[in-house]
Amino acid sequence: NAQQIANYVLKNDYYSRHPQTAIKLAKKSKDSFPVLSFSNDTLVSFFTLDTETEKANYTKQENTISLKSFSTDSRYTGKGFASKTLNALPDFMKKTFPKIKSVILGVNQNNLPAINLYKKCGFQDTGRKYLGEKGYQLIFVLPLR
Repeated sequence: NAQQIANYVLKNDYYSRHPQTAIKLAKKSKDSFPVLSFSNDTLVSFFTLDTETEKANYTKQENTISLKSFSTDSRYTGKGFASKTLNALPDFMKKTFPKIKSVILGVNQNNLPAINLYKKCGFQDTGRKYLGEKGYQLIFVLPLR
């Protein structure tokens, strides 16, 4: 896995962090959980779940976790891996974080491909936003059943 993480290609890291960087940051926090998504033993997507650090930007609700640094290896974009990863999130959350009732995230208002992806995968625009490092972040939520 370490070699696959090192070889992960992220051609544009303006809106996301490379998994190596995100994992290094997560190791410094007891509240961050890196998640690797594989297809046939190949690392295709990555994100971090965070129970505290970033969450305050999005919500004060209990039983909520934030998703950040979501990306798909540039060699595998356009093949449905991002959608498959996000669509698997509710089952993954039930098994791994059973007390969590919703997943929340901030997406840059100019990142239209990501906005469309999140909406397609069941995330809802809350109508709220906050000013992040790279502009306004729309706050999306995925209620979990």
